[in-house]
Amino acid sequence: MNNILKGIAGVGLILYPFFVAYALAHGQYVWVSAVLIALGILRLLSKGNALLWPLTGFAILCGGLSLILKDHAWLKLYPVFMSLGALFIFASTLIRPPSMIERFARLAEPNLPEEGVGWTRQVTKVWCGFFCINAVIALITVFFAPMKIWVLYNGLISYVLMGGLLLGEFVLRKRQQRLHQAQK
Repeated sequence: MNNILKGIAGVGLILYPFFVAYALAHGQYVWVSAVLIALGILRLLSKGNALLWPLTGFAILCGGLSLILKDHAWLKLYPVFMSLGALFIFASTLIRPPSMIERFARLAEPNLPEEGVGWTRQVTKVWCGFFCINAVIALITVFFAPMKIWVLYNGLISYVLMGGLLLGEFVLRKRQQRLHQAQK
């Protein structure tokens, strides 16, 4: 049941920009606000990783403020808060290791060598830079771009960029490992 809740919340949050676009095009942002709050509560109930709690809190906050203030702008601001929350999470793992990318790398390679630990720490810094830039672009799309551009960036382009960064890091980490192995 726990995995089902996580799955529903995850898919809902990935499709979120499309829900917002549809709702705003039809003047029905209230139901998206309620869905965002519900997805946040689902994530809380699934008792996921405590590191993700800021993201969960932002979902509930943005949905709640949208309902209370009767302002759909809070719905469009959610991706901005998601990037800022991810920035906070990744940066906090630089202060309290292991770094976020080291945690991901150890899922595939539990015995990550010391050189790999240093590498993953640097890549975590790159991710922090990405989330900072992504938050700024997402914020610009909220206030200075038409809805189509907001949806395109927050619902597609930002995901493609994240996927590219993730794939690029994986390929470069493997290359780095091969180079290090060859030097031994």
